Amino acid sequence: MGLAFEPGQESGHRTVGKTGVVSGFLSAMILAPEDGIGVFAFSNTGGFDNRGTPAPLASALLRHVLGLPGQAIRTGIPPRPETWGELCGWYSPDPGPVTNLFTRALFGAGAEVTVRGAHLMLKPLTPMPAMRRGARLYPDDPGDPAVFRAELSEFGLSVPVVFSGESEDGTTTRLLIDLFSFRKRPDVRNPRRWANGVAAAGAVALAVRHGLHHDA
Repeated sequence: MGLAFEPGQESGHRTVGKTGVVSGFLSAMILAPEDGIGVFAFSNTGGFDNRGTPAPLASALLRHVLGLPGQAIRTGIPPRPETWGELCGWYSPDPGPVTNLFTRALFGAGAEVTVRGAHLMLKPLTPMPAMRRGARLYPDDPGDPAVFRAELSEFGLSVPVVFSGESEDGTTTRLLIDLFSFRKRPDVRNPRRWANGVAAAGAVALAVRHGLHHDA
């Protein structure tokens, strides 16, 4: 079971932990080994939202005990908009069998990275309304413009988001969101574009049908 622990960090303090999410049986454990501190939180209410879920509570308690600010988002790092064009696009799960069902449950067909209101945004292509609204990406490393944190206020969480390049020319090819990994795909294959096209065609068909009925 030691291999199941998830590494992380809270403002430079190394952490390891694990969460459990089954409706009615929610738990979170987060440890800061070098600091000799551990936090456990349990709840019998809540689901895939912030109503009673222990994960954000455990993180907040650990930060409090460590004497850290309550908010993990770092707002003092200046953005690097000259890098955004390379980061924007559609990222989807790797092909093949899905071994982590939470990938499909939370992110559906993957995620889009776009610019909205002078901010870089992460927008999962998912049927879950709370996730579909998207999250702002905040720079999280002054020395690396590809490292961010996403604020998921609906869930009371902030998660690390990292872009990486694996191609020979060093272009961005992969998006890492906490424990999830996605590969960049051509925009022409983005399922949102097809969905919008189908919706538009349906709206036109309804309008034509309504007009024919009215004329009759």
